[in-house]
Amino acid sequence: MAKSSSLSTLFGNAVCEDYMAFVEDDKSLEVSREVCSALEYSADATQDGGIAAALNRIEPGHSPKVVLADITKSIDPDGDITRLIRKMGPENTLIVVGANNDVGEFRKMMALGARDYLVKPLTVEVLKDAVENIDRQSLALQAAQSGRLTVLVGVRGGVGATTIATNLAWIMANEEKLPTALLDMDLHFGTTTLSLDIETGGGFREALENPHRLDKLFLDSAIVKDGDRLAVLGTEEPIDELVDVSEESIDALIGEISQDYNQVIVDLPRHLLPTQGALLGSADTVILVSDQSLAGIRDINRITQAMTSLQTKGRILKVVSRVGSERAAQVSKADFERGLNEAVDYVIPEDAKTLTVCANAGKAIGEVAAKSAIAKVLQDLAADVSGYEKPKKKGLFTLVPGGKKKKEEGPKA
Repeated sequence: MAKSSSLSTLFGNAVCEDYMAFVEDDKSLEVSREVCSALEYSADATQDGGIAAALNRIEPGHSPKVVLADITKSIDPDGDITRLIRKMGPENTLIVVGANNDVGEFRKMMALGARDYLVKPLTVEVLKDAVENIDRQSLALQAAQSGRLTVLVGVRGGVGATTIATNLAWIMANEEKLPTALLDMDLHFGTTTLSLDIETGGGFREALENPHRLDKLFLDSAIVKDGDRLAVLGTEEPIDELVDVSEESIDALIGEISQDYNQVIVDLPRHLLPTQGALLGSADTVILVSDQSLAGIRDINRITQAMTSLQTKGRILKVVSRVGSERAAQVSKADFERGLNEAVDYVIPEDAKTLTVCANAGKAIGEVAAKSAIAKVLQDLAADVSGYEKPKKKGLFTLVPGGKKKKEEGPKA
């Protein structure tokens, strides 16, 4: 990104380094200015003149991060777009505005190197979403450059580990926009597919029992998709049949699935702990889920001690779930943390009403009660383990040192 002083000499006294719009008509000017106000960009970030003005005013190495260029009056739009992208450089983004509402036009703009194509008449909602989406894609790309493996273990039965695993995966895929895979390792009684109202895959067991056959085609037969970014591996095997889940098969499965999915969430039943030391040892994060009980203190401590001997490379997060005033056999948070000799990392409140609605509808918490207390904690936990950061609001830039607009000060006493 160019420094503010360089940009200011090109565009005037006040310029936003993050976004500049060059549009032709009064309606588009009005919409862009309203979006600038909403995103706290400078008023001068919207300019009259279309792509011709952008070409005249942007010099190589001195481009805003995002440029919106109107091509409706261009005689040679393809050539103008190509020249403008060359001037902007590969690290900056072009959004094209045109009048032709045709999928072929959209594809041509993408082939020329534009990130998005918007059709007139512009609306505040469409333009604002397009600009903010650049930030979301950038953050998702940064997170996607380093895949992460997260393993959840319920140290007690019925503490909600599967609910947490399912909702973490859903948040990563749908809110953080990260390609995510969810593996339910309870092969006989797993409920992740039920929770999302999807069918179980037909090849999960075969993938585990025949790791030498694993490839993309074989894996695709076992995966069930929930939306564009969430892949779920779950099954309901006959309860009288033992399924061999070896360390080698899990390692091969995760290695294969990690090629297409940046975030891998494994819901690991506690009875598999003795056989999955390698999985726990290689995880970036292990989340131990417990209720706030004396038995939970005992079992978190026992599992943590066992994992210490595995030389686990990642973090161990301690999460207490289903915390509420009506819960039986619940000790105080202070007593619980005293028993652990450290603070818990996250406290997930009891929300029977929301969870009942989710269970009956086959929906994630974020779809049913996105603003609830339980949703907020799960969003924070998901961001913690995935490395996702919410896009930040942009400031204003002027000629002051450092490029940031000075805050107006009131009269001094």
